[in-house]
Amino acid sequence: MDKVLSTILLVVAAVICVTLVINAVYPAITSSSGALSSVSARMNERIKSQIDIIHATGELDSNGVWQDTNSNGYFDVFVWVKNIGTEEVVDVKRCDVFLNGDQTVWAWIPHNYYAIGEYPQWDYEIENGTEWGIATTTRIEISYESALSSGEYRIKVLIPNGVSDEYYFSM
Repeated sequence: MDKVLSTILLVVAAVICVTLVINAVYPAITSSSGALSSVSARMNERIKSQIDIIHATGELDSNGVWQDTNSNGYFDVFVWVKNIGTEEVVDVKRCDVFLNGDQTVWAWIPHNYYAIGEYPQWDYEIENGTEWGIATTTRIEISYESALSSGEYRIKVLIPNGVSDEYYFSM
């Protein structure tokens, strides 16, 4: 009788231990699979998203001197960026634009929605469509209150999902 009672107690203890282990491990496994699915979806989106900065230039006259050629009262840098991926870029004003003029310090330039009247700031216009979709080019206009110095510059555009491109140019 002692052996039967001992066996029953060991079986009950084993069932309790298995239940505790399952209750501890199962939530971790399900949350891990959810996290892996989320990371996989984000990586898939990033792989499908690609941009290419085609050209950048300052608002210069034919002699290479800064001039307000579009008469908006500011000195502008124009950047053309093409969506070469297979995903549409949504919420363009959330893109990050950086300009580097002395090859050491990057300056973040806010979209005019966030700049609240401060300069420099940027705005955009879709060149060949209404959305920044596949094979569509967007012109970014960075406005300054005073002319930039002549020299070499780097521009970096980062879309909201983290994909970016850099471009070197001279003015």
